[in-house]
Amino acid sequence: MVLKKGEFWKIAILLTVFVGGVFWAIQIQTPNPRLPILNPSDLNPAVVADSMEGIGINHVVASFTLVDQLGNTRTESDVEGKIRVVNYFFTTCPSICKDMAINMRKVQAAYLDNDAVQLMSHSAMPDYDRPDVLAAYAAANDVNPTRWWLLTGESAELNRLARTSYFAVLEAGQGWDEHSFIHTENLVLVDHKGRLRGYYDGTSAEESALLIEHISWLLKERSSDFRKTEMQP
Repeated sequence: MVLKKGEFWKIAILLTVFVGGVFWAIQIQTPNPRLPILNPSDLNPAVVADSMEGIGINHVVASFTLVDQLGNTRTESDVEGKIRVVNYFFTTCPSICKDMAINMRKVQAAYLDNDAVQLMSHSAMPDYDRPDVLAAYAAANDVNPTRWWLLTGESAELNRLARTSYFAVLEAGQGWDEHSFIHTENLVLVDHKGRLRGYYDGTSAEESALLIEHISWLLKERSSDFRKTEMQP
């Protein structure tokens, strides 16, 4: 049986519509990938303040007041509704900080033009890492001052955030050296609601690539939440 040209095109169109319909059905039935919501009880106790080790629900990062590399005061209002990538470092770090800076630059490049993403590197040696020192470090490491803040401030404030919000430094006896506290290599992913969503080895190119992908997941989640809010009466 030989199909006429018109019949052939009708069948081709029907097949295209059928395949497209099947593909669309699969897409809408497949849930978007979702990251876990992490709480202090889910984490290594070595990075969690003793007072918070048993907290298993509703953890959000705390308010803060810090200063960036340009001397601007930064508070939680500056990152409200944004996705954050947080780490601790210091400018004279001879080892892991260099690798962390390389991978943070990759994250910066991936989301350079996206105002919904903010990179925040906190100094683990704030007495030395004053804004002018951070500015010089930023210039040497291609840090964009809009997308990536290098933050300093009072030691107590930085330590409080590290031990009770981000869980990014080790407690005494767990690797401390001559500095006031020792940071981990972790890059901490915080969502638009201030919840912890992931930890990544900042010295690993593979882990940093995974972080970049996971940020895209959170951006979709953020957009979905904002749409739901707009639809509410």
